[in-house]
Amino acid sequence: ALLMELGFNPQEVLHGLSLCPGVKRRQEVRGIEAGVTVIDDFAHHPTAVKETLRALKEKYRDRRIIAVFEPRTNTSRRAVFQHAYPEAFLDADMVMVREVPDPEKAPPGDRFSSKRLVEDLRALKIDAALFPDAKAIVEALLPLCRKGDVVAVLSNGAFEDIHDRLLGALKNKDLLCKSCATILDGGAH
Repeated sequence: ALLMELGFNPQEVLHGLSLCPGVKRRQEVRGIEAGVTVIDDFAHHPTAVKETLRALKEKYRDRRIIAVFEPRTNTSRRAVFQHAYPEAFLDADMVMVREVPDPEKAPPGDRFSSKRLVEDLRALKIDAALFPDAKAIVEALLPLCRKGDVVAVLSNGAFEDIHDRLLGALKNKDLLCKSCATILDGGAH
């Protein structure tokens, strides 16, 4: 409305808005491979995790949401939000939790437990698993991912390049599956 008040043509405004890619690292689609959408989001606080997953569940209705969480911030590696995190993941169909990187950065009596988060999620009947690093998560995700899934990576950091690792693995998996289908269908390899 403001732009039209300033004399811009409504078509120009709509065209300009359509070119806006959105805010980087906020529900940013990093790629789609083998029908799996990989999203990057800066969410690491329980409220941000909850609202991000709620929005993704609404946007991608009838699609499985797989949350991949890395507790690496100074606050997320502390026990202060231990009880708040399980409810933050209620809109996820599956949650993959990385062990806290550099846990010694938090005082011994005040450390977040990724293992406990997984246990609490399972108690809420949410499929959850614990992993030592991004490599292990990608290895576990590869056979689990299916066409239509949305993988939301929630971290304030690069998370060991997990987005590109997963997209590359999915691309190779898709190429392999297409090659196998051609052979099984009697086509040339």
